[in-house]
Amino acid sequence: MHARLRSRFLAVVVAAAVASTSLVAHAVGVEPGKATSIQIEQARTRFLKGKMLFAQKKYDDALVEFRASLEIVDSPNTSLYVARTLREKGSLVEAYVELGRTEVAANELSVEDPRYKKAGEAATAERNELAKKLGFVTVSVKNAGPDSKLYVAGEELKRAGWDTPAPVVPGTTEITLETPGHATVKKTVTLEAGGKTTLEIDANEGPSTETTPPPTTTATVATPTTTSSGPNLRTWAYVAGAVGVVGLATFTIAGLKANSTYDDLKNACGSGPCPSSRSDDVSSGKRWQTIANVGLVVGVLGVATGVTLFVVGKPKTEGAATAQVGITPTGVLVSGAF
Repeated sequence: MHARLRSRFLAVVVAAAVASTSLVAHAVGVEPGKATSIQIEQARTRFLKGKMLFAQKKYDDALVEFRASLEIVDSPNTSLYVARTLREKGSLVEAYVELGRTEVAANELSVEDPRYKKAGEAATAERNELAKKLGFVTVSVKNAGPDSKLYVAGEELKRAGWDTPAPVVPGTTEITLETPGHATVKKTVTLEAGGKTTLEIDANEGPSTETTPPPTTTATVATPTTTSSGPNLRTWAYVAGAVGVVGLATFTIAGLKANSTYDDLKNACGSGPCPSSRSDDVSSGKRWQTIANVGLVVGVLGVATGVTLFVVGKPKTEGAATAQVGITPTGVLVSGAF
């Protein structure tokens, strides 16, 4: 029994490696030998309904019934009809994979129940015949990372099946390798029916997409002992000081306007809330207060910056003064010895 369970497990692994995700998404029921009489009857009812629809060439409806039967009892006979229905619908790759699953399961079960032998033989014959209508590509992946993903015709191949021939529809098929930190690598193969090929794909073919911060660029400016770095820095000191003065002036004017507005509102409204007719005045007061706050911040920063640059830019009479201006990813850095 343990050997049979191991073989069934391997069959599912092989199917998952070469099939699309839609194939492995369907639930499977209990093994035929473990099914209850009720489960067998329910599965048989859905199976017979599927066969009737299959005979009427209503393949979509038949597939629904067959898969419902499989969800109750995982019978190779039903799986065989799922494969046949997929083949008639034109889903040749899915049909090929399902026939392989049927073949393995039927051969395992036929050891204890000979009735499944015919299903296994039919699956083998039909799978070999269907192989003539498909192409097969074996992908050799190099330098793959632990999170690399390989896609054949848009369907992901599980890592266990990367070295296993994957069935594809004849024509041109796209092979895609996705690796975090690298650009996606894409290649194509063109196969005729019954054709086979091996494709090598390297994760390093995709250039790295990881970004590194730009290096810091530093320029050093030295001044002779008879001169100084004062003029340039002091020029900026005057500019910063002027900005600060404008900011403080703005603070003063806007503050007076805000206070005047609030005084008027206080006289008109008293200690209670103001009527809606004075809403424009309230908004005006808030606006002037905001302008005053901004003016205060700009003024303080401007004056402080101007004073600092003025002191740093003081002319030197001994030694050489140097200033370093560094451009970094986050801003401009000014340093030096004065």
